[in-house]
Amino acid sequence: MYEVTTMPPIRRGVLAVAAVALLFGIAACSGEGPRELTVTEFGFPWSEKPSPRTVFRTRTDGDLLRFAFEVDDDDVVVSDAWDGESTVDGEDRVEIFFARDADLADYWCIEIDPLGRVHDYHARHYRVFDADWDCPGLKAEGSSTPTGYAVRGSIPLATLAELMGRPIGRGSELRVGLFRAEFRGEGPEARGEADDNWISWARPAVEKPDFHVPEAFRTIVVP
Repeated sequence: MYEVTTMPPIRRGVLAVAAVALLFGIAACSGEGPRELTVTEFGFPWSEKPSPRTVFRTRTDGDLLRFAFEVDDDDVVVSDAWDGESTVDGEDRVEIFFARDADLADYWCIEIDPLGRVHDYHARHYRVFDADWDCPGLKAEGSSTPTGYAVRGSIPLATLAELMGRPIGRGSELRVGLFRAEFRGEGPEARGEADDNWISWARPAVEKPDFHVPEAFRTIVVP
């Protein structure tokens, strides 16, 4: 099971900005700053519109892989009610997927809403989902910011090693997908069916929005 800390929805504040800065931007006492990977090249793969700002950061911290998303969003869509993990499917959210191989024979999906609530599942290509899987040791937290929301979390490196079938640590390669659902207003045309509902780091060469294809993933080196 994952641990989640939630914040009141749509309340603007500075907590998330300060926490992300603390997690990723302050040098260690030894004088060596933390190594980190920062991704800013997000966009709408299926729309010509400019996408709102999305920033992803990750780094190792002892036996953990820490990560954070910072999102600009002037219309945060989040449910007050919680009817189980599928609630996240109708909300704004950020997503991080981990694939064992380039063909997506096995991959694992973690989707986190602006309150830090999680929908996680195991999958196989093409779109064979196991909703019973929970990411062991996952911690997630969400909060509002002056320009949108921030999500941060951590996953034990031991969990990633078990999923990948090999040791994972600083310098290891990981095949990941980094995504965002950007919903607005009411109705299906604004909550999943519009081309500008879906933001990605990679640009999948498929006709319709779909993150469950090999082209949606890219390889990173764990910092």
